[in-house]
Amino acid sequence: MSITPPSTQPPLPGPPSPGPPSPLEIEEVLLEIVLHLDRQSLHSCVSVSKIFYRASIRALWSTVRWKNLASNSDDSFLSQFERYGHYAVELQDNFNADLDMIAQVCTNLRELRLTWTLVWDDKLECILRSSPKISRLFLFSCSPLTTLALSHIANLAGLRRLELKNYNRVDEPSIVAMLRSCPMLEHLVLEDVRLNGILLDSLGETPLNIKILALTRSAPSGNLVRNLLRNSRHIQHFSLARNTHSEVSVDELLTIQDSYRHLSNLNLESCKGFDNEALHVLFQTCSKLVRVNVSGTKIEDSSLEALAANCPELRNLNLAWCAHITDGGLLRLLQSCSGLTFLDISTMEKVSAAIFYPGNSWACSRLETLISIGIDMARPRGSIQRNHAMMFSQLSRLETLQDLAIGGTNLVLELEAGLSKMGQLSQLVSFRLSLVQGVLGEAEIRWLIEAWPKLKRVKFESGSLPSPWLRYFRRRRPHLVLG
Repeated sequence: MSITPPSTQPPLPGPPSPGPPSPLEIEEVLLEIVLHLDRQSLHSCVSVSKIFYRASIRALWSTVRWKNLASNSDDSFLSQFERYGHYAVELQDNFNADLDMIAQVCTNLRELRLTWTLVWDDKLECILRSSPKISRLFLFSCSPLTTLALSHIANLAGLRRLELKNYNRVDEPSIVAMLRSCPMLEHLVLEDVRLNGILLDSLGETPLNIKILALTRSAPSGNLVRNLLRNSRHIQHFSLARNTHSEVSVDELLTIQDSYRHLSNLNLESCKGFDNEALHVLFQTCSKLVRVNVSGTKIEDSSLEALAANCPELRNLNLAWCAHITDGGLLRLLQSCSGLTFLDISTMEKVSAAIFYPGNSWACSRLETLISIGIDMARPRGSIQRNHAMMFSQLSRLETLQDLAIGGTNLVLELEAGLSKMGQLSQLVSFRLSLVQGVLGEAEIRWLIEAWPKLKRVKFESGSLPSPWLRYFRRRRPHLVLG
């Protein structure tokens, strides 16, 4: 007798295995999403769920502007700050912050910006000790600070950006200690800081990682500039702007030519201590310049030609108030620098309407911004109307122009002189008119109202547009911002 084995049945399926969590259930992922919302939307998200609450609160308190928030309801703000301030990553104050509370509550700051704040050295030390990971520090017009402040800043090993303005109590030991203790510092701005007479010989050969260096209106010594540039082999942006009576000599700048290999942005605005020869040599050395500001300097045609010949990547050039440049020098630049997108040629005494001659075609067809205020339209001698016709014709070829400012002695806007040709500037967004002779005519005003469909901003010199026409302008183009 055979025995039949019992039939085997498959086991019952167990509960399904849980799938991966939704991205909206991961707080860090949700935080990255809600950081793109405005404050009103963030307040709405607070009541959605617990995870939305945590992410939204972190986003709301990631950036704290002390003055703006505290001005509404001090008691409410302070209690909320005490509860949520530890989420703050960026903190800004414009005068009245409670520095003790900041030091006690904020432990995760990455950026600190204090402007006109009455902060003493010990208060700053407490804040920096509580948030040792600060990488961006801005101290503007904090008058109580002394040289000790730099020694406290030196404790921020991860500091990448430091900007000091209106800070008068510095010396060589404090600067050197800070530079040596912050090896990651890439962006250093010292504006209205008393640097005159300060040497940096004790810095030695300490390598610096500085890529952006601005010593604005601080009268730095040549020794300080030379040592900073010599040790910063990767400098890309360098500014000595508005050091009108700078002590930096030409030799001190030119003996460290290797430091300029990566330099792309040079700002020497109002540095009258550099003569044309020094600028000529400097432009021959810096072949990768993209942005150059030499407004108010002694630059002449020869240096301008060196700049055009040796800097093929030049895009942004400011020549305002350069009294020694002539029509010929400027024309040679305009005919060779095809990559220019920004050009300021305002108030150049020797430049006339000759730069607009029909035979002098400009190569800079990519210009997006042109500021040409102060050109005497009566020179060269002849017909002023003819000079205007040349200008309108030359400018009408700049089809990529978005921002245009014109004005000067004897400038008039007349359709008879060819103003209508400017209608070809279809990309124009901003138009500024200055130093215009007389009042705009009715036909010209009506033309301006209809011209340039993309125009968003217009600024007329006071008196050039009568009040009735100004109101008419506003009715016809209500979305325009009229200056």
